[in-house]
Amino acid sequence: MVDEFAGNGVRFRYPELWELTEQQNEDGVAMTVSGPGTSFWTLQLFFDAPAPEHVISQAVEAFRGEYDEFDFYPVSGELCGRPASGGDVEFVCLELINSAFLRAFQTERFTALVLFQGTDTELEETRKTLDAITASLHCDSDDGGQLEGS
Repeated sequence: MVDEFAGNGVRFRYPELWELTEQQNEDGVAMTVSGPGTSFWTLQLFFDAPAPEHVISQAVEAFRGEYDEFDFYPVSGELCGRPASGGDVEFVCLELINSAFLRAFQTERFTALVLFQGTDTELEETRKTLDAITASLHCDSDDGGQLEGS
């Protein structure tokens, strides 16, 4: 079974047995979906709409400040039908290799950051699910109309 989140101008689908939390913060709002292990998927909405490149830069700096063994691989593409900046991060934590995937895009209402991560061993099982959550992400159209697809 699949659950769906709809609110804050976005909607996405996620596995029924995964836990969804929504948290307001000083920058906006974050929705996080957590699996049974360490893998998780987060969508952070910044209502002051900073440039996507700035959001990615800040996220990368946070990883760089936290982990000594760290690599960043820039990528670009599209998300929610909009150009997306981003990159893939590899880092070592508790002697485990971990990967994080960062993508940011902008609408007229907000800048969105999609972040998902897990240990490389766990991602062998959860990566398809995390990619599917990302692929299911839909955003309000900039003109306030119907939700549009990715």
